Amino acid sequence: MTNYDEKSNGKGSQDEKQRMREMRRRRLSFQSYRFKKTWKIFYSNPYGKIGFYILLFFVVVTIASPVLTFHKDPAVYIAPAIDTTVPELSVSGFVGNFTGGIQSNITSYASSASVGGSNYVYTINANGKITALSLRTGLINSTGRIYSVTNGSINESNPMGMSVFTLVQSINEITYADSYSNYILTATADGYINLTKITEVNSNGQVIPPQAVGYESTVLPNSRLVLMPISSSIPNNQGSFTFIPFYSASSSPYGPNTNIGRIFAVTQSTTNSSYFLTELMDDGLTVQWQRELPFSTQPTGIQVYGSFFTYSTSQLVIVTSASQIIAFHMNGTEAWKTNVSGMSFTGNMYIPYSFQKRTSSSNFILAAANNTTSSKLYAINATDGSPVSLLNATSPDMSAISSTSEIGVFPTVMTIVKDKAYLMSGPNKLAGTVTLPSIYGIYNRDPIYDPAANTFIISSSKGAVYSLMVTLGPNPFTWGLVPKSASEQISVPNLVYDSATESEVITFRSTNGYLYVYSSDGKDINPIPPTLHSASGGVFLLGTNSAGNDVWSQFIASFPTDWEVGIVVGIIGIAIALAFGVLIGYYRGFISTAADTLVLAYFLIPFLPLEIALVSVIKPSLVNVIWILSVTLWPFITFTILGIIRSVKQRTFIDAAKVSGAKTGQIVVLNLMPNILPVLAYLTAGNVSGAVGSISTLQFLGLVPLTIMTWGAMLNPFEENFYIAATAWWWVLPPTIALTLFVTAFIFVSRGIDEVVNPRLRRR
Repeated sequence: MTNYDEKSNGKGSQDEKQRMREMRRRRLSFQSYRFKKTWKIFYSNPYGKIGFYILLFFVVVTIASPVLTFHKDPAVYIAPAIDTTVPELSVSGFVGNFTGGIQSNITSYASSASVGGSNYVYTINANGKITALSLRTGLINSTGRIYSVTNGSINESNPMGMSVFTLVQSINEITYADSYSNYILTATADGYINLTKITEVNSNGQVIPPQAVGYESTVLPNSRLVLMPISSSIPNNQGSFTFIPFYSASSSPYGPNTNIGRIFAVTQSTTNSSYFLTELMDDGLTVQWQRELPFSTQPTGIQVYGSFFTYSTSQLVIVTSASQIIAFHMNGTEAWKTNVSGMSFTGNMYIPYSFQKRTSSSNFILAAANNTTSSKLYAINATDGSPVSLLNATSPDMSAISSTSEIGVFPTVMTIVKDKAYLMSGPNKLAGTVTLPSIYGIYNRDPIYDPAANTFIISSSKGAVYSLMVTLGPNPFTWGLVPKSASEQISVPNLVYDSATESEVITFRSTNGYLYVYSSDGKDINPIPPTLHSASGGVFLLGTNSAGNDVWSQFIASFPTDWEVGIVVGIIGIAIALAFGVLIGYYRGFISTAADTLVLAYFLIPFLPLEIALVSVIKPSLVNVIWILSVTLWPFITFTILGIIRSVKQRTFIDAAKVSGAKTGQIVVLNLMPNILPVLAYLTAGNVSGAVGSISTLQFLGLVPLTIMTWGAMLNPFEENFYIAATAWWWVLPPTIALTLFVTAFIFVSRGIDEVVNPRLRRR
C-alpha cells in the first residue's frame, strides 16, 4: 500500500511539473504572439519604422564608438601643430614647366645683394634659362614678378645645377661701404662651367630688376664633371640668410691670401678615367691648379670648410670617395686623409655654420658613411681628420644630416635614417628621436637649420616640408606643409633672409612649374577641413574646430553620452511621474490632494529657467546634470499619467478586483500597471528626446561644462560666432544632424507606439 502511494505521489508530482511547464510554454507563446502582433502594428506605422531604424543606427554607432573614436579623450585632445599650422605664402610665380632632375635643375637660390638680405630668388630650367622671382623689394608692382635673367647653359640643354653666391667687388672710398655683386654658377656634365655676374642694385643703392652684366665661361678639356662645382664663398648646403657673410673687404685686405671667390670642380678624364680636383678663380675662370685624386671609384661629395674665414690658409676642400675622405689646402696640397674601414662615405657632408666662421681645433665635418647593412655618422676633425662616431644605425639608409650653429659648445646634430630623425648632443649621446610621416616619401635631403626659430626645416621626396623644434617635446613639430597633389614634388628648400620684411623665408620650386616663397614661421589654420592625409599622415574625417579638437572623435564620443543622459533621465523622470500619478490618481485623501497641488505648482514653473538656475547653483557634473534634468522634466508626464490612471480606475475590472478582496498594491501592480505600460513606453520615448535636447541647450548656452562630450557641447562656439557655421560646415552639420535625427527618431517611435496604444488610430 505504501509503495503504491509513493508511486502515486511521484507520478502526481511529475504530472504537476509537466502541467506547470505547459502553462509556462503557453504563457510564453501567448506573450510572443502578443509581442509579434504589437510589433506588427508598430512596424506598419511609417513613422515608427523610420524611427526604429534611425535609433538602430545610433545604437550600432554607440556600441562601436570605442573603435571609431580616433582619440580617446576628444574633449581635451588638440591636433598637433604639424597638422594645424602652416607657413604663410609670401610670393609665388610660374617659372616654367619642369622637365629635369628634381634635385638639381629646379633648385632655387636667393641673392644677397646687401647686408640687409635678399631681393630676388633665382632658379634654372632644364634648358639653362635662369629666371628671378621678385620678393617685396619696394619697386612698384614688382612683388611676385618673374624676370628672365640669362641662359646659363649654352653647350648642353640639361645643366647639372645652379648656385648663387655674393662677393664684395669694391669699397666706397667715402662711406667705406662694401659694394656687392651676385654670381650665378652653372655647369654641365661635359665640363662646361659658366659664371654670370648679376646686378640688382644701382649706383644709388636702389633695388632694380636683376641684370646680367658679365659672363665668364670655360670648358675643362678632356674632362667630364662628376659633381656640381661649388664656390668657396658659400657652402653648397647652406641657405643664404643674413648671418652668412659675403667676403667682406672692409674687414680684410685684398690680396692672394684673402677669401676671394674660388670655384672647385671634381672631374674625370675622358682619356684615362682618372679623377681630378680643380680650382678655378672667379676672375676669368682661370685654372689655378689641378690635383689627381687617389680614388679608384667615383668621388661622391665635395665641401668647403672655412668659407667665411678671413684668410684662406685655414680653409679646406673636402672630397669623399668610397672609404676615403681627403682634405686639401687652398693651394692644392694635401692637408690630411682618413680611411674608415668597412664603410663607404655617401658624399653627404655637413659643416655647422659656426665652424664656417671661426677656426678652432674642435671644429669638425659631419660625414655619413654606410655599407650593405648599417650606417654611421662621423665627426671628422677639421684639423687632423681624426674620425669620431656620433651615431651607429642598423640600416644603411642614412640620408640626411644637419646641425645647429652654436659657438663654444657641441651643436645639436640631426641625422635622418629612413623615417627616423635622431638628435645627438654629443658622440653616442642621443637627445631624442622623432618619427617622420612616412606617407610623403623618403627624407633624402639635408634639413636646414633656422637659427631665428631654432628649428630644423625638413623636406621629403614627395613635397612635404616640416619645421621640427630642436628642443623636441611632446609635440615637436611647429608646422607642416604638404603638396596639394600626390604627384607633386619640390626641390630642396632654401632658407633666405628677405631684405624687405627683414625676416627669414623658405623658397623651393615645384614640379607644377611654380617657384614658392613661404615664411619660416607658421600660422594657425584651425578649423581645418576634413582630410584623409594630414601633414602628419593622420586622418581627420571631419576636420578640426577652432581650438584644434578632432571633430570626428568628439562627434563619435557624443553618442554614448547622449544615450546615457537620455535613457537615465527618461527612466528616472518616468519613475517620478508614475509615483506621483498613482499617488494622486488612485488614492484619495489629504496626502493625495497635497501632492496634486504641489505637482501643479511645480508644473507652472518654466523648466528651462529652472534648469538654468539649478546648474548655476549646483556643480554641473554629468551626474548632477542628469539629476537636474530628471527632476525638471517629469511634471508634464505626471499629469498625462494621472489622467490615464483616473480613467482606468473607473473600469469594471478594478471594481471586480476590489470585491474579490485584492489589496491596493495588488490592484496597482496586477490590474492598473499592465493597462498603462504602453502609454509609459510612449511617454518615455518623448522624455528621452527631451532630456537630450535639454542638455544640448544648456551646453550650447555654456551652462554645462564642455568636457561632457555631447552634440550640444560641440555646437557651443556658434552661440557667440554664427559666422563659423558658414565657413566650417564640417564642424556644425554633423552634431546638428545627429541631434535632430536623435530627437526626431524618438518622436517617430512615439508616433508608432501611439498607434499601438490607441486602437482608433490604426489603419483599417
